[in-house]
Amino acid sequence: MKTLPSLLLLVLVGAVGSTLVVSAQQAANDELPRRQYDSGLSFMQGQRYTEALKDFQAVIDSFPRSSVADNALLEIALYQLDVAKNIDATQAAIDKLLKEYPETDSAPMGYVVGGRLAMAKGRTPADVDAALASFERVPRLFPGNDAVPAAGYYAGETLRLVRRTDEALDRYRAVTAQFPSSRWAGQANLAAGYCLVQGERAGAALPEVQRVRQQLPGSAAAADALNINTILYRLYVRAPGQPAYGFTGRFVGDEKSNYDDVVGLVVDPANRLLLGHKNGIAVFDPKGPLKTTVTANEPSAFFVDERGRVIIAKNEMLIADRAESQSISTPLAEPGKTRLVEEIPSVVAMSGGQRIIMDRKAKNLIRVGVDGRYSGTFLSNINGDRLAINTLDDVAVIDRDTKAITIADRDGKLLTKIAAKGAAYQFDEPVDLTFDQIGHLYVLDRGNASVYVFSPKYKLITTFTIQEKSPGAFTRARALTLDAAGRMYVFDERAKRIQVYQ
Repeated sequence: MKTLPSLLLLVLVGAVGSTLVVSAQQAANDELPRRQYDSGLSFMQGQRYTEALKDFQAVIDSFPRSSVADNALLEIALYQLDVAKNIDATQAAIDKLLKEYPETDSAPMGYVVGGRLAMAKGRTPADVDAALASFERVPRLFPGNDAVPAAGYYAGETLRLVRRTDEALDRYRAVTAQFPSSRWAGQANLAAGYCLVQGERAGAALPEVQRVRQQLPGSAAAADALNINTILYRLYVRAPGQPAYGFTGRFVGDEKSNYDDVVGLVVDPANRLLLGHKNGIAVFDPKGPLKTTVTANEPSAFFVDERGRVIIAKNEMLIADRAESQSISTPLAEPGKTRLVEEIPSVVAMSGGQRIIMDRKAKNLIRVGVDGRYSGTFLSNINGDRLAINTLDDVAVIDRDTKAITIADRDGKLLTKIAAKGAAYQFDEPVDLTFDQIGHLYVLDRGNASVYVFSPKYKLITTFTIQEKSPGAFTRARALTLDAAGRMYVFDERAKRIQVYQ
């Protein structure tokens, strides 16, 4: 006869054995969905989005109770928000995640994505409040989770995007103080530096950003910090006592290629340098050699979309590289009637995916969706040429009639104008413009063979010129762009190549 302790021991041993069996069975059952989830991640990293979504959806549909179903759903939500810019699809994925998987490891980041989604819908006080509430739920519901510093960082981003920079600084600094070893601390330091520059406190931004390099050496954030501090040093330490830029002696492109009728110059997020010209888009790798060419006959403009595709404007069309075309039209006064936009000299893409297009014939800037559908007038009565957009979705446009620069916010509300003549400058023939990553505006003036650099509050801070006949002079400049470190690339029709300055 077994004693009571012996019976209890047998029960405990049986229970442990049963648990181990269940755990082993669960691991076996998770093997296929985990492999399929990992396959989706690989496709996503390679930007093969269609295949990635197939894998993630297969996990959700076939293995809804697996340990990676919630992760797959989160990946779909992130794709829809960051790549496809599809608000409805993002909302559907987040709603399903928080309803069906509320206690999983993906739920905290689901609330973070929900907050970001609120800001993607708009910047009204209600949108801001909804976003902040979603971020604030993360530490309340999931204290100690890795998503907590992410929520704090995005709360700061929400406030920064609506120009509440002092409040944003408080949120960023709370992240760096409470989570100094988190990758989000590095992002918060960088964003704090941005806020300080926006407030014309560039001197205070330098040590703020430098801290990232000290605390997170070798990280992507440290590389970003070096780029930002390079820009700050160039504009606020080296200038105005010395020229902010110097010619490197380096050219991109072969002068024998005869790039005629240049329509733009862009450095994309992959650090490719793209030159639009009469016969298409020349794509150079970061070291300068020609990598590939997107063939097109006389494009009028181009941009790189959220999927990394080259989108060409030609007549009334937006044409994706090796993909679909979209006709761009605007409504007429007569119900049901539309007019094709016949000439598109410039296009920029906003962070939410909408495109701002210059309609030269109507002298308007219009807004269209990712699908090419007209959604409204952005800015009226302006004979615009080149456009530029910053991280706040402010749009700058050169007015051909007045030679002034008009800047409007993401809703098309006029922020300011940079007059053609100021206390220390006078535009002669502005032909291109661009923003750096921390909000300075650079204006290329062909007539004066100069680049004028304005602060985020649009005060002139420096002018860059190289004397005619000196190496690197750009007396017939046509296009301008910058890379992440603020290196300047200028296409000059006399040099017939892209000239590099730093």
